[in-house]
Amino acid sequence: MLGLDVGGTKCGVCLGDEEGKILSSLRFPTDPELGFNRTFTQFKENIHKILASNKLTSDDISAIGVSCGGPLDARKGIVYSPPNLPKWDNIHITELLETEFGVPSFLQNDAKACALAEWKLGAGKGTRNMIFCTMGTGFGSGLILDGRLYEGANGMAGEIGHLRLADDGPVGFNKAGSFEGFCGGSGIANLAKMRVKKWLEEGKEVAFCPSLEKLESLTAKSVAKAANEGDPYAIELYREIGHMLGKGLSLLIDTLNPEAIVIGSIFVRAEDLLRESMEATIRKETLRFSREACRVVPAQLGDNQGFYASLEVAITGLHQRRQSATIIRPDVTAQLGDLMRRHPELKPCQESILDAFKLIRDCYLTEHKLLLCGNGGSAADAEHIVGELMKGYLKKRRVPESISKAIREVDSETEPYLTSHLQGALPAISLIGHPALSTAYINDVAADMGFAQQVFGYGRSGDILFCISTSGDSANVVNAAKVAKALGLHTIGLTGATGGKLKNLCDSTILVPETYIPHVQELHLPIYHTLCAMLEVEFFEE
Repeated sequence: MLGLDVGGTKCGVCLGDEEGKILSSLRFPTDPELGFNRTFTQFKENIHKILASNKLTSDDISAIGVSCGGPLDARKGIVYSPPNLPKWDNIHITELLETEFGVPSFLQNDAKACALAEWKLGAGKGTRNMIFCTMGTGFGSGLILDGRLYEGANGMAGEIGHLRLADDGPVGFNKAGSFEGFCGGSGIANLAKMRVKKWLEEGKEVAFCPSLEKLESLTAKSVAKAANEGDPYAIELYREIGHMLGKGLSLLIDTLNPEAIVIGSIFVRAEDLLRESMEATIRKETLRFSREACRVVPAQLGDNQGFYASLEVAITGLHQRRQSATIIRPDVTAQLGDLMRRHPELKPCQESILDAFKLIRDCYLTEHKLLLCGNGGSAADAEHIVGELMKGYLKKRRVPESISKAIREVDSETEPYLTSHLQGALPAISLIGHPALSTAYINDVAADMGFAQQVFGYGRSGDILFCISTSGDSANVVNAAKVAKALGLHTIGLTGATGGKLKNLCDSTILVPETYIPHVQELHLPIYHTLCAMLEVEFFEE
């Protein structure tokens, strides 16, 4: 496993095992002003360095996990301009890593990733319900509920820094009086400036900030230092912060009933300053049975927390992918059962059809696409499959309300017509129907490379090339499969009984039990019709 810890001031790469143990690590400074491309180059250089120093290649790596600040889309693997990485805009980071290293790659918000790490390896180990709070520069959380990471409807669960704890106060999450405003590092500094300014204007002597000119130098760390040295005003500030921390945690305790709340960064360093007032507020605010079931503890993983977190992203992502690959819904397998009843001669193909379905399903689940190619009758089959996937086949495939709403914002008058005449689509591109390109390539370059060129142009790691060839030896299809594998695409073959060259090139090859070309083609149609029906049942409601 490789873990990539992405931060605004420093980044790191670590090598670990499937138990989450760190075997080797490297760090390097982040310069956000140089943009994503420079940082990604540094990541690649450090990945190659750490692999070389351990006498490994990318073939030895089972997955890559990325822990990064949000906003981001973990499911799609896209980072959207985090505040500490302002030039990381719309970065498809998992796709880039999969293309570069040919390894499954996964992305997660850093708070959620740290929650996984502290739950599996740290202070939350052994719990089924745990909350991890970052309490760093900002204030966020990751929720472990009923033994799994809870992400919510669209991945936004856990943004507790946005909760308002008071009508007014320091600003965090662009909201005055928010949880982050009172308890995030930047918010604590702002609170200190507000309180110290008031004290100074009242004529009080504040030893750790004797004048208004010194206000801007105040930080959470400098106030904690003064409190630890006995300064009464600094102690009072941290008592207030502890009270507000307890107030926010009380909401979580009563709402989610966790066994543990694990808090990182500032709490780890300043627990002695915060705990007394925090616990007093929790005792006052919470239900007794919920309070007694929950312990509030500092995080345990220390400076390597980001590395452990990124490794857990890789481990969890790979586990979920493997798990999803083994589970097929009964209403999906019913389609395959119907095919076997109608065409019992295809029973030898049953497992390979299932394998092909899993590959295509996982391709669509990860927001990738299907490319198809073939010659003659197989060319018609490729076009036929696109027709079944890109529009309703057995179902109407109504578009979701979010699409209707977006169309209404463009033109409310024509929205009903547009919405009612759009259908849900599974992205599929036939490489057949581009006569200008294909004839130019045949004439100018090579007749057996037209499909390969399109794979080179369209294909991205995680996509699938679906190769249809009755013999399995069609040169232009075989060449396309070779290029697809080189680019990190998955490949599926639909052939006759021998499989030809495609048999050894494709990740999954469906070999129909016929060699006579017309009979092979007759059996191809019910197979791909069934695959289309299985996919439609998987992805679309009635």
